[in-house]
Amino acid sequence: MAGGAGESGPAALCPPGARPSTPARARPPRASRSLARTDGAELGRLRHRRSPGWGHHPWRLPGIRPGDRHGHRGVGYRRLLACMKVDRIILRFVRIPLKFEFQNRWQRIRDWTKLIVELRSGDLVGYGECTAMETPYYSYETIDTAWWVITRWLAEPMLRCQFGHPAEVTEAFRLINGHHEGKAALECAFWDLWSRAGSLPLYQAVGGQRRPVRSGATVGIQDDLETALRLAGSAVEAGYERLKIKIKPGWDRELLAAVRAAFPRVTILGDANGAYGEGDIGWLAGLEKFAPIIIEQPFPAGAWTHFASLQARTCTPICLDESISGLEDLEQMIQLQAGRLVNLKIGRVGGIRDAIRIHDRCAEAGIPVFVGSKAEMGIGRWVNIALATLDNVRYPSDVPASDRYFVSEIVRDPVILSGPGLVEPLPGPGFGTEIDSANLSKYTVRSLSIPD
Repeated sequence: MAGGAGESGPAALCPPGARPSTPARARPPRASRSLARTDGAELGRLRHRRSPGWGHHPWRLPGIRPGDRHGHRGVGYRRLLACMKVDRIILRFVRIPLKFEFQNRWQRIRDWTKLIVELRSGDLVGYGECTAMETPYYSYETIDTAWWVITRWLAEPMLRCQFGHPAEVTEAFRLINGHHEGKAALECAFWDLWSRAGSLPLYQAVGGQRRPVRSGATVGIQDDLETALRLAGSAVEAGYERLKIKIKPGWDRELLAAVRAAFPRVTILGDANGAYGEGDIGWLAGLEKFAPIIIEQPFPAGAWTHFASLQARTCTPICLDESISGLEDLEQMIQLQAGRLVNLKIGRVGGIRDAIRIHDRCAEAGIPVFVGSKAEMGIGRWVNIALATLDNVRYPSDVPASDRYFVSEIVRDPVILSGPGLVEPLPGPGFGTEIDSANLSKYTVRSLSIPD
């Protein structure tokens, strides 16, 4: 096996229900029904809620009842008659220029490089996008570590096992610690492959329904207030009802005051990416005067007492992003009352299956979520939109139109606004559209096929 994937290992790597045997073509059935939409509460309700409330059924993955091992959601898992086997994995680094320079607290970005995963099973093809960045600032994972862990460790079980449902892919990787972004890229590609095999839209496969999804827009750190206000104004004119403003010490209160004065009705989300410390709790609590406002990830991941202290001192909802990498983190947040909103990123939590589990647990605890983004290209953006059709996504997600950031796309149908600040999942199978092969080739800077 090329790329260091090695020879076939122990059968224990394959999850129950996924077995190392002769390939068989799967054709998953169509979903029998779509989940009803639950409209979200307004920000005022979220700001003043003090304790978890309404109940929610957490076992809504395909055909699985409480006590079943996987906990799948969406299409009927028990009705699958065959399993799918992946024949080939193709990895690509794809680099596309941005329309304008983007800056967060760590770096300036002029073009965006993503790891795109292609899975082949016979004549079927599925695609996934790794959300890791080029640098290890957001987390230890980068596109290079994802490339390495896929070729060295993940490709082997991916190619050797047969899978009856995409959720089993995560089980095949259970012996490999960490590396959520690399695992999620393969799992998302298999969700696309499996959904296309059954002519099933991805939003339906994950348990959502086709409906407009509210989107927000992001304004990065700028060199001056004038530029920041200009970019915020263009987003408001396009109908985006929530502005995510990147903040850091020294680039916060004056900026937020200017945005609030210019756009008195828009909801502001101040995203700090963990830039503040314990000594800033009082300062951050004072930002509530710019309501409606949310503060996202003010402290580094793991600073649970800081989050809890800040949330106790302010009615401003604290949103957790980097802090939530799995259900254990979410339980910690709930127990400590360390926040009231979750930014749900598929790559950060290890894939669609675990994103759904976190979504459902949040719903059970009365905590709304929105789907976050790390400037995904078309593949990842459409996958995010599919996830955002779930019923507890009750806040505008980070799924703006593709042309807001990128000069071009690698999918035939880029994400566009279907209304002011609205996007809508495509009805086609998988993530809804096809790859633009010419652009994929044009922007690919490195590729590898496993096996050769």
